[in-house]
Amino acid sequence: MHGKVKVWLANDDRGFLGPGALKLLKLTDEKMSLKAACTEMRLSYSKGWKIISNIEREMDCAILTRQQGGRYGGGCSLTDAGRELTRKYEELSERVNEITKELYKKVFGES
Repeated sequence: MHGKVKVWLANDDRGFLGPGALKLLKLTDEKMSLKAACTEMRLSYSKGWKIISNIEREMDCAILTRQQGGRYGGGCSLTDAGRELTRKYEELSERVNEITKELYKKVFGES
């Protein structure tokens, strides 16, 4: 047994980037489609856009490139800022959980 926490980035106590939003960003980049990412996560497309728009508003930068559909289809991928954000979030989350595991051992003892 060990301690584990979910990390959220927040402004004014309003979380805007957590594990679910991170998964959405990574899937969108992997599939090059927000719609495909939303489908896989069983999330409505409009909810997916709300999540993305909220992150971009809070970070004050674009995190997805957008290519509108048409003859050859559209797509989305992470911008450099989006890649950096996901990398830093993952690093923060890993480090927080390492510290949490150590703190758990101090509080509850070795198990």
